[in-house]
Amino acid sequence: MSVRRSLIVLALIFFALPALVFSMRANQLRSAKPDQNLVFYVVQPGAVYVTVNAIGMVDAVASANLSFTKSGRVGEVLAKPGDVVVAGDVLARLGSDDEQLAYDRALQSLHLAQLQKEQLLEPASEGDIAVAQANVNSAWGAYAGIQNAVSNEDVQAANLRYQQAAQAEQDAITARNTVQGPQTEASLQLLDAQIGAAGFNKEIARLQMEAVQSSNGGSLNAAYARVVQAQKVLEQVQAGPTQARIDQADVSIQQAQAQVDQALKALTDRQLLSPFDGVVTAVNTEVGSLVGLGVPVMQIMDVSALHVTVQVDEVDIRQIAPGMSAIVKLDALPGLELPATIEQIALLGTNDNGIISYDVRVRLDGFDPRVRVGLTADASVVVDERTQVLVVPNEYIRLDRLRNRSYVSEVNSSGQLEEIEVQLGLRGQDSSEVISGLHAGDVLAVDLGGDQLSIFGG
Repeated sequence: MSVRRSLIVLALIFFALPALVFSMRANQLRSAKPDQNLVFYVVQPGAVYVTVNAIGMVDAVASANLSFTKSGRVGEVLAKPGDVVVAGDVLARLGSDDEQLAYDRALQSLHLAQLQKEQLLEPASEGDIAVAQANVNSAWGAYAGIQNAVSNEDVQAANLRYQQAAQAEQDAITARNTVQGPQTEASLQLLDAQIGAAGFNKEIARLQMEAVQSSNGGSLNAAYARVVQAQKVLEQVQAGPTQARIDQADVSIQQAQAQVDQALKALTDRQLLSPFDGVVTAVNTEVGSLVGLGVPVMQIMDVSALHVTVQVDEVDIRQIAPGMSAIVKLDALPGLELPATIEQIALLGTNDNGIISYDVRVRLDGFDPRVRVGLTADASVVVDERTQVLVVPNEYIRLDRLRNRSYVSEVNSSGQLEEIEVQLGLRGQDSSEVISGLHAGDVLAVDLGGDQLSIFGG
């Protein structure tokens, strides 16, 4: 026989022998006590868990009843139950034509102010510089034309004529004052008339001189002012915008943005916005309905992360803490177990007919599309565990509470039930750890139909 075949045979004997012994002892015991409803168990290594169980209801991580901040007539309803929405989505609107128009106008003004600043900051093109230079040249040409229209010779001639007229008047006055000997009345009147005529001619010469002088100087001053202005424009085009103009453009943009913000607030006050990502669960209004301030018109839930709120007894609350793992089972979905985590424990308990309990929120870490808000759930939190220890189901253990001792009924080698004392370690809801008194492979029995043996806790 080969070594490999020998190992296989030994393995079969190793695993089959306990089963064979268990079968023989069970048969012997059933033959000896045919009137008992015996159930057998082979002691073997396993795991013992101590859990805290609590019942609650599946709930969304967040829910909100939405209402308008203004009263009015509903103009649009943009969502229906079951719609998936994201934060900021418009779900409904009140009639808001005036507010929408004001917002659109404010937005256009803002775009215009921004465009003007962009144009201001753009570097001057060669064409712009050429136009500004042409304006300077044109202003200088106009100045030269005016300067040449009335020459210095014309001014000097007008001055000379005025001086001659003034001298003629002075001569006439001298002639009248230096008359010798007696004169006739007619001669004196003639001399006086000559003085008047000379004065009149002097005044005309003065006015002509001033007209020539003022025509030349005033036009030249105006023409030179146009030259200075054109030169400044050319320098501004070449140098680009000043900081003052840029600052003014920024002020215009800020003012336009403030108007946009104000118009947007007025418009938003008449809109119903989603506060978070979620699903619309109820719509309580329709187009044309009158709604009041603060009246709920829509409900939304965030179902991205469901949780269960359970009530834990004050006796067990000390055994759990946030961050501990849990298993959630649902009455409506038998066999489904979802991993979960304790998220929050209430600081203040509630008193229900003298029973104190605390709300504990358990986050569902697993996902199943069949899970719905409102389902009844049972959360189990493992607070202690032992693995790879001898495990005995609790129904095979009898407790003597008066003496604080534990017993099991073992099927001995002769096929008889023998009550032996055992020492228990960790005690779970379904099974317990046996520290001493038993070995792996021992066979236990319990009569579930009789009164001879008391189950765990009896």
